[in-house]
Amino acid sequence: MSLFKESEWEIIFEETIKYLRDLIRFKTVNPPGNEKPCAEYLAEILSSNGIEPKLLESAPGRGNVIVRLTGTGEKPPLLLDGHLDVVSAEPESCWKYPPFSAEVQEGYIWGRGALDMKQAVTANLMAVLTVKRLGIKAKRDLIFSAVADEEAGGEFGAKWLVNNHPDLVKAEYALGEIGGFSMETAGKRFYPIEVAEKGVCWFRVKAKGEPGHGSIPAPESAVIKLSRAIAELGKNQLPYHLTPAVEEFLKALSSKIGGVQGMVLKLLLRPGLADFIITKVLPDKKLAKSFWAMLHNTVNPTVVRAGEKTNIVPATAEAEVDGRLLPGQTPEDLLSEVGEIIGGGYELSVFKHLFPASQDPKDPILKIFEKHLKNYDPEAIILPNLIPGFTNGSFYSRLGIKYFGFTPLRLKPNESFQELFHGFNERVEIEGYKFGLKVFIETVLELITDF
Repeated sequence: MSLFKESEWEIIFEETIKYLRDLIRFKTVNPPGNEKPCAEYLAEILSSNGIEPKLLESAPGRGNVIVRLTGTGEKPPLLLDGHLDVVSAEPESCWKYPPFSAEVQEGYIWGRGALDMKQAVTANLMAVLTVKRLGIKAKRDLIFSAVADEEAGGEFGAKWLVNNHPDLVKAEYALGEIGGFSMETAGKRFYPIEVAEKGVCWFRVKAKGEPGHGSIPAPESAVIKLSRAIAELGKNQLPYHLTPAVEEFLKALSSKIGGVQGMVLKLLLRPGLADFIITKVLPDKKLAKSFWAMLHNTVNPTVVRAGEKTNIVPATAEAEVDGRLLPGQTPEDLLSEVGEIIGGGYELSVFKHLFPASQDPKDPILKIFEKHLKNYDPEAIILPNLIPGFTNGSFYSRLGIKYFGFTPLRLKPNESFQELFHGFNERVEIEGYKFGLKVFIETVLELITDF
């Protein structure tokens, strides 16, 4: 049974879409971010509805807005997490509609941030406004957090809040991004829920050699040594690791799909067969790469530096490598795996580390998600999921917060969330967004009153 009549939902949708379009029009590309005007806009909406926000500037122009609706305190708070910054939209000539115009065309709202993640920030806002307007005295405090800098690592957003104002965001549960969107395969409609995310381990590989003149052969130069290490990383893969989140994901997915496809997917649970299945059997190479990332630490050399003059053989050469850690893995574990592949004679040093995060893939909150998804889509099947990227959950989890990606959206069968996310022509379908808003608001209300 729906919380509101359809005519009442339409009034809520009209307000929601106005706010979302306004948020997209704030050009919060990071860097530099400049989220403060956007945060001030949200603060004005909250203030005009009788809710007193905290507007925090972590650095010049980097705005974060926090609000708390106080409950009875019978249960710990629920945090609704969102970020205001977006990735670059360049070149804008590649867009069908200008990326910061928030055009409503073809049944979609178009623009950078439409999916990542201003639609979710707006849904969070509407959940808070709904609780306030209904006068609900909940068992849990409800915290709204819209922060800066998620796209660049959270230094001026979630990380800054956790380090400087943990009391403002401390909660039992948090709902954040990259989960709850529909995905259709094998005639089934799945809704992956983020219960885990990989961590970041960026490191340098440094090689040393004898410097000299470019006219003299130098088969053991620093550049040649480094190129061998990079080649080995390209030819060899890191070991298989099965995490609880991925184990539950594969069990649920293989069971629901069934048949030969289900049997093949179930083989990914077996260390001796998984790598063969991924590299040789799965026909969809994009899907195969996704499964690989879910079952392995990964490394990608992305930056290479060496000499400054063509005729000088440099004494050192180094590569920066984007390493991603599965839950339960440490930077030391990753460097050990890399060392096994490239051998000795190199200096390995970590220069950026974000912790992986993982929640119980059988946490009872997933039943609440499933209940409300099925209320509007009886064919919905939820899947606990691990994402290869990182979110604010990496920081909030350090406070003991159980962070789940749940920003529900109903996508069209031929739409790919991953391709729209950060891509040209980022957009959100209005009817699918309305579906998600209903699910989300009703989920939040149950979580703060009856869960």
